[in-house]
Amino acid sequence: MLRGIIYALLSILLLAFIRGVVGILTKGVGDLFKEEQAAGGSGGGGGRAKEVSGELLKDPVCGTYVSSSSAFRKTVAGKTHVFCSEKCRDQFAA
Repeated sequence: MLRGIIYALLSILLLAFIRGVVGILTKGVGDLFKEEQAAGGSGGGGGRAKEVSGELLKDPVCGTYVSSSSAFRKTVAGKTHVFCSEKCRDQFAA
């Protein structure tokens, strides 16, 4: 009976220790990847989205809503159109 209680307590302590070690390792690896992304690592599209500001306008080619401060613009007949990408801008036929 006493042996069973001791084994149960040791099991609980061992599990708590293992859980703590795994938590520390997980946090360390997560911080390592955050530093790599912040330094301009290989971020193959999995990074954070850029913050945009301004009014959202609809891209006339693909229908995506784009910030009015987008770098992809085209002025036709005095009206400025905003695009989500260079590809959409080039495909636009006013």
